[in-house]
Amino acid sequence: MDIDYKGQSYSIDQIVEILNNWAGEEHYSSEMLTVLTCGLKNPALLPKPKSKKITIDNLPDYCRFWVDKYLSGIRNRPSQRTGNPPSTIPDSLLAYIFEQKHPAMPIPKVEFALVSHSKMMTIETIVGDLLEEFLSVQLKDTGWCCCWGTTIKAVDFCHKNGRLLQVKTSDNSENSSSSDIRTGTTIEKWARRKSRKKNEYYWDDLQDITQMKNLTETLFREFVKKVLQDNPKCIHIQND
Repeated sequence: MDIDYKGQSYSIDQIVEILNNWAGEEHYSSEMLTVLTCGLKNPALLPKPKSKKITIDNLPDYCRFWVDKYLSGIRNRPSQRTGNPPSTIPDSLLAYIFEQKHPAMPIPKVEFALVSHSKMMTIETIVGDLLEEFLSVQLKDTGWCCCWGTTIKAVDFCHKNGRLLQVKTSDNSENSSSSDIRTGTTIEKWARRKSRKKNEYYWDDLQDITQMKNLTETLFREFVKKVLQDNPKCIHIQND
């Protein structure tokens, strides 16, 4: 099977050779090939290099940039990475407003609430990454592959048959840019939880999409617990 890209036809063997040139045999995988192949079939969704020295029209040259993004993403998954401490100082206005609304609240409790909010925000940023890694493990060998490192815009998983899937932690967490990119495409969308109902989830929908029956909130939480136990440094939260 040949794939047409920017007016030139490439065989799968040629694409494999290009990927091996930049990834090396120790990093190349069939999943990497699947993701790039899906990207080549949807060139408008391929990420664009910032450097003018790399042209998206030249596939062998472009793949160096693309492979770096893919490998960076997979190396920075929660089970492997070391998290950085938060660099943003909480806005003191939040505490001020809280004090105006709750003047009887002791100052230490107000400060505790502010610090706790900051910690929760830090935790929230890693939930999506944990979900992505969980699914990459559960869907392995099913034809579904993780698009590590935003190697296809607005797509988190793709299937060897060409299906594209966007995954969100909550049904209210999609930003406008992701929504705009998905418009007019065949990208499917799935969200893990219902934002307006406590402890209600959409795992059944994902089971229908992937034809995998072992995708549940319980199993996801077990995975999260194991990642945090095996790699506690994946998220940096200082104890008080």
